[in-house]
Amino acid sequence: MNVGFFNKELLKSVSASAGWLFGVIGALLSFVDFKEQTKKDVLIGFVLLTLVFYIVKLIWANLIRSAGFKVGDSNISVKHGDIFSSKYYDNGKFIKVFAFNEYFDTKVDDEIISHGSLNGQFIDKKVNNISKLDVSIDEDGRLEHRHKLDINRDRPRGKKTRYELGSIHKFSEDVFLTALTHFDDKNRAYLSIQDYVKFLINFWDEIDEMYAGRTVVITLFGSGITRLDHDRYSATEILDTILWTFKLRRIKFKRPTKLIILLDKNTNREIDYFLLRSKFYGLQK
Repeated sequence: MNVGFFNKELLKSVSASAGWLFGVIGALLSFVDFKEQTKKDVLIGFVLLTLVFYIVKLIWANLIRSAGFKVGDSNISVKHGDIFSSKYYDNGKFIKVFAFNEYFDTKVDDEIISHGSLNGQFIDKKVNNISKLDVSIDEDGRLEHRHKLDINRDRPRGKKTRYELGSIHKFSEDVFLTALTHFDDKNRAYLSIQDYVKFLINFWDEIDEMYAGRTVVITLFGSGITRLDHDRYSATEILDTILWTFKLRRIKFKRPTKLIILLDKNTNREIDYFLLRSKFYGLQK
């Protein structure tokens, strides 16, 4: 259960809803001459009604599986979904973003890239010619001149050229690839929370330049990284970070374009949507 019985946000919400009713009842009992027993019955009824309302809202808070938010002029939708499906997109006017490592590695061998990872699935399902993709990345002038960091000639396997976190390669008109994680000498993805925030800020700046009024579709970046500061961050905290950095960069998507964040089934169940709604004043979905 994501929302506990004594959740502070829930208590605050119910208190705000019940406060005005308590005021009306208090005024009525003060100015109208009721019998003492009647007053006690009314107060007991109010307490019981508030408790029932609290329990109902507690159950509802734990059943929420999607949310919508408005940040500036931007509409954000968070929900369960498959980024490979087409049913979440608006008439082809969208961009799907897949996260790679800082080298934009493309070798799916369960050592550098796992077949089960999202970018592994993307390469397996959507890339017909890996050599062509490698050439496209190598010849990407935007990456070369604005985001190339260095060449790691000591790297034993995989690509050598390292790019800035948050940099984007345009795979096609509707698919972008972004550099999300560092890779250690054993080809394991890792990321500090400071680097994660840096990635998000750079990523939003890149998107702001390149999205061209289209709906942007992403997943919960970083949720599958076991070495994200030793896995100290929950899915809700990661999503919270994504939303706050989006807000801080003040991205202004043009209506009716929006940002969609798709979560897998298990991750979606972990999200405390009630907390997120209380922070971002959600649009009901």
